[in-house]
Amino acid sequence: MENSKNFTMENNVYKGKILLYTGNYKSLGEMVWIKIKSHGDKIAHLDARTEEVVTYAELQDKVVRCALWLQKQGIKSSDVVSVCTHNHLNSIVPCLATVYINAIFNPWNENMDLQTALHLMQLTKPKIIFCNEKSANVILSAAKENNYSPTIAVFGHHPDTISFSDILNTCRDAEVAKFRYVELDDIKKTVCIMHSSGTTGMPKGVEMSNYCLLLISENKNLDMTNGVLIWFSSLYWISGVMMNFKAIAQGAKVIIYPEFDEETTCLLIEKYKVRKELAKRRL
Repeated sequence: MENSKNFTMENNVYKGKILLYTGNYKSLGEMVWIKIKSHGDKIAHLDARTEEVVTYAELQDKVVRCALWLQKQGIKSSDVVSVCTHNHLNSIVPCLATVYINAIFNPWNENMDLQTALHLMQLTKPKIIFCNEKSANVILSAAKENNYSPTIAVFGHHPDTISFSDILNTCRDAEVAKFRYVELDDIKKTVCIMHSSGTTGMPKGVEMSNYCLLLISENKNLDMTNGVLIWFSSLYWISGVMMNFKAIAQGAKVIIYPEFDEETTCLLIEKYKVRKELAKRRL
């Protein structure tokens, strides 16, 4: 095949072409900060179920409030913050907040069972876990069985957890106005821990650096500039992470719908004049 020339084999491992990051950003947090602020009142997200919209300026406000709260919980560089949820207007907020303070975000699968939750908790040892109501019981049970005490925040409401909406209300406007992303001295530092699908065993952790996600985010192999996008991969899948950061980098408008359905997807594409779509959940 013609594409086979793009790969070499070394010690029985296929290796692709080494791509160099040639941008000027020193961290993923810096890129996100500058891009979001530059997009201003453009629509960032639209919930197709409710028609609620979030502008980039409103997104920035939520991310900063979440970042300030994380700092008040003692989260610092190299600490892990896990996110376990479906796609909704706030799902990306803790990830971006974590990026702003040079911590590590770590997406989990909202459909995981207790055994997997126990494994992931032991593997990444998150200090804080953001989850939806669906996965809250499994996460609370795993924490109890592991004798581990992360702070658990829920998108919605659940006993023995903190509500995400309450988190956004803990900071004063003056604090928000003074906040600035934390600068990074090593672009190769880990910013995200993804997981393998766990097809043949328990999921393995895959560390991704600021360098890696900057390269992915700014690559215009998918040109989304001022586009209208829709996808159904949650943050657990690399495609979900990739599309979120590409959308921010290029100022796209994202249509959010929690689950894939063929007929509904066609209706959404027609209604919102979607220019790019990614239907598969597992990419």
